[in-house]
Amino acid sequence: MTPIIEQQLAALQQERPEASAAQLPSGAHLITIPNVTMPPGWSVRVVTILFVAPPGYPAAQPDCFWVEPKGLRLENGKTPQNTNDANPIPEVQPPRDVTWFSWHLQHWNPNQSSLLTYCNVIMQRLSPAR
Repeated sequence: MTPIIEQQLAALQQERPEASAAQLPSGAHLITIPNVTMPPGWSVRVVTILFVAPPGYPAAQPDCFWVEPKGLRLENGKTPQNTNDANPIPEVQPPRDVTWFSWHLQHWNPNQSSLLTYCNVIMQRLSPAR
């Protein structure tokens, strides 16, 4: 684990104590945040959120995220905007059953943004459910 990932993971764990990081073959890190309570409007109440800190992080920003379990839907049964259940997490073997969110940052400052920043971006995407 790189020192910056280790430092930022510790900060993320201040708010999400169960968060963890696992190094992938490319040098990227898979960030896993279990037991996240979903805002109202989703088909599942508690999920695991996953995202990749790419090689070169934090100069290279995270992009997209995944939610486990696969098949996450809106409360009314519709598929959430910009998601699908067919995009696996790169490099993760065996593949995990996840729902992929195509969600891209508009702003990222590698001197200020962090794993916690990206976690907060994900939570903003999930509320309101859409």
